[in-house]
Amino acid sequence: MKKIILGYGSTGKSFEKYLKKNSEKYLIYDHLEEKSQLKKNELNKFDTFYVSPGIRLEDLFSKTDLQKKTFLTDLDIFFKKNSSYKIGITGTNGKSTFAYYLFQYLSLSTKVSLVGNIGKPMLECIGSTARFTIIELSSFQLHKMKKNFLDLSVITNIQTDHLDYHGNQKNYVDAKLRICIDGKKTFFLDQSKNLKIQAKSIAKYVLPAKNIDSIKLKPLRHRLERVNKNVLNDSKSTNSHSLLYALKKTKFKGDLIICGSPHKENLSKIKIVGPKRVWIFGKHRFELKNLVEHRDLHIEENLLLVLKKIFKIDLNSRVLFSPGNPSGEDFNNFEERGDYFKKIVLEVLNEQKGKSI
Repeated sequence: MKKIILGYGSTGKSFEKYLKKNSEKYLIYDHLEEKSQLKKNELNKFDTFYVSPGIRLEDLFSKTDLQKKTFLTDLDIFFKKNSSYKIGITGTNGKSTFAYYLFQYLSLSTKVSLVGNIGKPMLECIGSTARFTIIELSSFQLHKMKKNFLDLSVITNIQTDHLDYHGNQKNYVDAKLRICIDGKKTFFLDQSKNLKIQAKSIAKYVLPAKNIDSIKLKPLRHRLERVNKNVLNDSKSTNSHSLLYALKKTKFKGDLIICGSPHKENLSKIKIVGPKRVWIFGKHRFELKNLVEHRDLHIEENLLLVLKKIFKIDLNSRVLFSPGNPSGEDFNNFEERGDYFKKIVLEVLNEQKGKSI
C-alpha cells in the first residue's frame, strides 16, 4: 500500500526524495489544496504516514487511529539508519546559533553534519560518513519522537512559544524536555554566559582538540546579520523573546521592522522599548497593530514602502529587521524573508542615493 507524506514543506520534500530513492509509492497530503493529492477524509484508508514537524496528528486522526496507524518522522528514520554520534540541541531561542558554533568547533578535528532546522534535511545525511551529527530540534519534532537515541543533548533555554500548537505552556515545556528522556547526558546552558564559550566547552567535552582556542567563529545568517554598517537582518527572530533579545543586545535606538503571524504565542500585548520608530508590514499587519505597544507606530502594506519611508527620513537610519513572529502568509520561511529583506534594502538605498546625487 502507498505511504502518505503529511505536509509538503522542506521536510515533506525530503521524505519524497527518500521514498523515491527506495522505490516506494507515496501520496502527499497538505493543508494547502494545490499541494495535496488527498482530501482529509481519505487519510483513514492508509496505514503508514511520514510526518512533517508542524503537522498536528490530533487534528487529522481520532485517538483510536493514532494508536493503530504507523507514524514516522525524519528523526525516527535517521536514528535507525545513521550510526554517527548524535548531538541534539533544542530551546526557545539560541539553538541555531549554538548549533552553528558547535559545528564549527568540532569541524576543526573531524567530519560533522549539521541537520534539522539548520543545515541539510536529516534524510539527505543518512548515508553520511560524518563522525558527529548536530541536530537542531524543535518542540514539534521532540513531541513526535518515539524513542531518544541521541548521544548528548543541549537545552539553550525554555521560554514561551508555539502555544498555538501545544495548547499551553506545560505541554510545550514537556515536549522540549523529551530531549532528556531515556537517561541522556544533557547540558542546560547558562543564560548569563556567552554562547561561544559554552559551545567551546561542550566541543571539548565530546572531542578534545588542541587548536580549538584559535578558531574565529563565523556568524549565523539571518541572526543579527549585518547588511551594511547601519542595517541588521534578524529574520531568524520568530518569537517575542528573540525580538526583545535583539533589542537588548544591540541597545537599539533606530527603526525597528516587524512582520509575521502572531498566533503561536497567544500574546495579549508586547511593549517595545528603545527604538525611535516601529514599522509593521505584511498580511498580518492589523493583527500585529493590536498587539504592539510603542509611542511611534507605523503600518504599511509591504516592506518596500517601509524602507522607502525610513530612508526618505534619513538615508543613514539605523534599521533592525527583527520580525518577532513566524512568516505566516508573508513568506515561506525566515530564510526567504531574510534574503528578500537584504535585497530590498540594497535596492532602495541605491535608488535613494541616485536621487541625492
